[in-house]
Amino acid sequence: MKKAKLILIILLGLLLLLYIGLKIANPAQRTSKVFKLDPDKLNYIEIFTQEEEIKLIKEDGIWKTTIPAPWPADSLKIHNFFEDVLKAEYFSIPISSSESAINDYNLEDDQAMHVRVSDGKNEVHVLYSNLGNPWDYFRYADGKDVYQVRSKVVQAYQPTITQWRSSEIIHYWEEELGQIKVKHEKNTYTLERLGTEWYYRDAKNDFQVDFHNYALVKIVNILQNFRSSVFVSGEEEEYRKAFNYVECTVWITDVEGNTRKLEFAPFDSHRYLLRIDDDNTVYYQVVFDTIFRFMRQPEIFKRKGTP
Repeated sequence: MKKAKLILIILLGLLLLLYIGLKIANPAQRTSKVFKLDPDKLNYIEIFTQEEEIKLIKEDGIWKTTIPAPWPADSLKIHNFFEDVLKAEYFSIPISSSESAINDYNLEDDQAMHVRVSDGKNEVHVLYSNLGNPWDYFRYADGKDVYQVRSKVVQAYQPTITQWRSSEIIHYWEEELGQIKVKHEKNTYTLERLGTEWYYRDAKNDFQVDFHNYALVKIVNILQNFRSSVFVSGEEEEYRKAFNYVECTVWITDVEGNTRKLEFAPFDSHRYLLRIDDDNTVYYQVVFDTIFRFMRQPEIFKRKGTP
């Protein structure tokens, strides 16, 4: 074998040995899932800090908040939480394992944000903190090692009820509506949909409503997207007493004959409460514009709209 070729083989061998030595000295960091549970089998999520707490349960395949009463959670928020938090991975080598690590990274029980999830049999409890860095730090509730996760859990998923609960109260597409009956101090009237046409009737009037009539459009629009971000408990006397005087009652009947009852009661000078189907477990706060849409006089419904 030529001397030059032998030298080349020896150099390649030395480089290979050097590469193997470096790999042994600095092994590639392995990643692991933060929550080692099957996301599809989870049925309980709890997020809490020293000041706030949110609990979510899964019923019939739907995630719901539990305060003040079970209510569908915001589906987009739940989806993002699963992707960003429950399916997240981290480098398995700790950032710190020192005795002061928990204190240094604000991961004490009363300083951190807690996330506890369960599938009914197993539970994982993780504490998160952020020190102003792009990524959060975390530890397991039964451990002292501190790790880093590539997301901002603390910033994005605070346990504030208004961020987690779906704000949608009622939803009807126009083609689902059959009749809307309204009763308030000055009148009782009915809006009935026959095919694509709407008709207004009360004790003195009976006429077809123009398709683009402003008052009709306002009612149809809110029933397609009726939302409220403020829910209150009907167990509290100050809220329940508001319904001693109901300013406006609306009955909505869909094309299949199902009817829902909406009652609007003034709570103070600028807030109204809504009760649905005589349910006193939870009320919804709405503004005057919402109730006023249903209290317009016949003359408003007679006006022609602008296409």
